[in-house]
Amino acid sequence: MASQNGIIKINGQLGDLVFYKLGNTDVVRQKAAHKKQTEASKKSSRDFGLASRNAAYIRKAFAPLVRLYAYGDLLNRLNKRFIEIFKTIPAEQAGDKKLIDGDITLLKGFEFNSSKALGTLWLNESDLRIEPDGLVQLILPKGEIKSLLKPHPKATEARLQVMGFHFDLDVQGGYDIIEVNDLVIPLSNSHFPKTVLSLSLNHQGDKALIFAMGISFFSGATRSGDRRYYAGKIIHALHVKDGVMVDFVGQPQVEKEVVEQVDKLSWVVEEG
Repeated sequence: MASQNGIIKINGQLGDLVFYKLGNTDVVRQKAAHKKQTEASKKSSRDFGLASRNAAYIRKAFAPLVRLYAYGDLLNRLNKRFIEIFKTIPAEQAGDKKLIDGDITLLKGFEFNSSKALGTLWLNESDLRIEPDGLVQLILPKGEIKSLLKPHPKATEARLQVMGFHFDLDVQGGYDIIEVNDLVIPLSNSHFPKTVLSLSLNHQGDKALIFAMGISFFSGATRSGDRRYYAGKIIHALHVKDGVMVDFVGQPQVEKEVVEQVDKLSWVVEEG
């Protein structure tokens, strides 16, 4: 941008130059060149848009956990994770990439709180088992609480919060939001028993199944707001075809409204 210093001031466009007033100063700039978008750029833009819409779909499904655990620009980080997934789709599908052709297992391990990993507060790995008849079990193995938790120093209990998202990979397919009652762990206990969450799902066709888990610490009824003591992440992300786990999952119907589950599931704590 340059100033007009002559006696005669020009206003408007002259060739590639644009003359106008900026405040009390007459200025001139060169007109921005119009760059024609290549076909490759158009395809890349379409794929980027679809990756972003899928990220929004997942974020909306896990909205309760996002509200509790998100920290550190979750939106951009999740978009980047989906872009990485779309990069696993063959280049010849550029412009028409679908999530079913990418590696959605890359979602596993995505942290909601960028400053605190779930594995630094909850050290117990979960086991996910799927039967062809539709039975799904999320299992937390038993162990000593002092070796499983890194609690807030003033906390009296920990609460594990789990949600699941199960959706049809057909564009016209449906979905389930799986809500689970909090699993309360009194920190006065010394032992954590094997704990199982069981549910039945329809696995006919191509389905995606994603579970996310978060942990918070409470002193009485008060939840710690210190981001060093809450964390959440996606703990399982997979594709199930007719009850059998496969490597890749597909694209959800991103236009549908996500609704809340009426009745929440509960954990079953086993003895011993």
